Amino acid sequence: MKIIPAIDLMGSKRVEVVGHVAEKTLEDSDPVKIALYWEKAGASMIHLVDIDAALNTGRSNASIIKKVIRSVRIPVQVAGGIRSRKQAEDFLSNGASRIVVRLKPCSTDAEADFSGLDRIVLGIDYLGGNMFRGTGRESITARGEEVAAWVSKVDGKIGLKGVLLTDVEREGSLSGLRDETLSFLTILRKTGLELMYAGGVTSLEDVLALKKTGVEGVIIGKAFYNGLLSLEALRRIDED
Repeated sequence: MKIIPAIDLMGSKRVEVVGHVAEKTLEDSDPVKIALYWEKAGASMIHLVDIDAALNTGRSNASIIKKVIRSVRIPVQVAGGIRSRKQAEDFLSNGASRIVVRLKPCSTDAEADFSGLDRIVLGIDYLGGNMFRGTGRESITARGEEVAAWVSKVDGKIGLKGVLLTDVEREGSLSGLRDETLSFLTILRKTGLELMYAGGVTSLEDVLALKKTGVEGVIIGKAFYNGLLSLEALRRIDED
């Protein structure tokens, strides 16, 4: 299981995000120094998110993301507002190890845009129950089994590297996992794809619960930066 530190970016600075909304900007933060810190600490991968691109603020963090990629030797996964093949190809050609693309659940929209690209991860935003987020702020209603079947179809068209499930209601909340989210992860596990998770991870117990469902990568942000978890303490799980 991989333990993956996250760096959320707005205006080329690290921000703290709660439920896809930037709550706090760390003005003195340098994303390159943060990435180098995680590399030195033993991280096997870093997850970078362009919050500006995700929220359509009109700004882009592409330059600082590419600088981070060039500055570290470990793989960097890039997410946030990647809506076109051109964007994905640009990051991949600049050394990104993986690109997270969010498509409208249970829809064929935009599948063809990413067909044939290597190293694409499908991002799914989970709201709870049978509710999922679309490509914007709209909500989509679908049963877990329907979403899992859709994921398999997308994999057949694109050739996915994996799936990243984000529990938006728990993102940045430091409130742990929800049982319904763990249940949905178990359903997604049946797709046979590599599964990653982000949102509300706060304790060793959370990480172990995710591992039990078959999750192979856990993305952690706020709990690391607020000292509730340490990468060093989780390294043993990372190496398993």
